Amino acid sequence: MIDEVKICVDAKVNYFEEYFLIPDNFRGEMERFVQDTVALGERCGSASEFEQQFVASGLSDRFNALIPRCTPKARKMTKEEKQQSKRIARDIMNENRGEIAKDAFAEASSRVLNDERDRLIEENRQQMIKDGTAAEHTIMKNRIDDAGGIARFIGGIFKKKG
Repeated sequence: MIDEVKICVDAKVNYFEEYFLIPDNFRGEMERFVQDTVALGERCGSASEFEQQFVASGLSDRFNALIPRCTPKARKMTKEEKQQSKRIARDIMNENRGEIAKDAFAEASSRVLNDERDRLIEENRQQMIKDGTAAEHTIMKNRIDDAGGIARFIGGIFKKKG
């Protein structure tokens, strides 16, 4: 196998070992993929011929089908990968800044409304305790909840089974 083809073959077959954990239940399939890829590399006279034949023979489809069946290995990012990741994140933030701002505003508004609702509920509860109506309110609320539960139970008994 010539050197430029070997580089291509090695990139394909070593990709899985380098970046993924290969489950035992399809190691055989992975080994067949590696054997077929090496055999194709032996028959090709150039890297471009190998890449064309890799796609035309269906090995590319097999390669892509194997990826989601493997578990990615955890590894530390290199300095260059970290820089690239930061650039990508910055680009995404710049492209979506309007949408991000709208979401942040909606979240803040929702939080303010929920906090105000909770404050009013607490004030009402404190006022009912002060007025001596909290116990009556609790008893009535429990009766309503119990009646609803009984109604659902009875409705479930007479509900058509289908």
